[in-house]
Amino acid sequence: MSQQQPNTIVFEPEPGERPGGAPPLIVPKPALQMAGLLILTVFALAIAARFFGFGAFREVPTTILIERALRFEDAPNQGITVIDAATNTVAVVLAPGSNGFLRGALRALTRSRHAAGIGKSEPFRLVRYTDGRLVLHDDATKQQITITSFGPTQIESFDNLLKEKPGPGPTVAPPFVPVQ
Repeated sequence: MSQQQPNTIVFEPEPGERPGGAPPLIVPKPALQMAGLLILTVFALAIAARFFGFGAFREVPTTILIERALRFEDAPNQGITVIDAATNTVAVVLAPGSNGFLRGALRALTRSRHAAGIGKSEPFRLVRYTDGRLVLHDDATKQQITITSFGPTQIESFDNLLKEKPGPGPTVAPPFVPVQ
């Protein structure tokens, strides 16, 4: 049996140390300069997009085909009561557990209203444009949701809110607008 002396210290290699004491890796200065230039370019483009709208998507404004101002209130049975803001009459009562996308869209918009301290009295505007887009506008917070981006089921649920008497079929057949 071999015995070590009681005061002997054994040093182990550091984690990540190169074997055999090889020289450390040196990154060429031009490579570091190029990486720094790339980072600065990305930041400059991000700032330009944010402040000047460079590269931002914008919807081209078109003519309003039909529009309806609506207020949404919680019904006692967990449904949603939709009120026509122009006449202050009930347009439709949505059943509890139905219209999940509509509920989600309203939840997102009302969350912004609540954060801004805006009450429920301001109506939303549901607008069908001549180019076929269906958009829910919140003029109080300047936010909007383009419903036509989410598919036919969601379009139909909001399209029914544009009608005086909800039912099947489109409210207004959007005209054909050729893309230029």
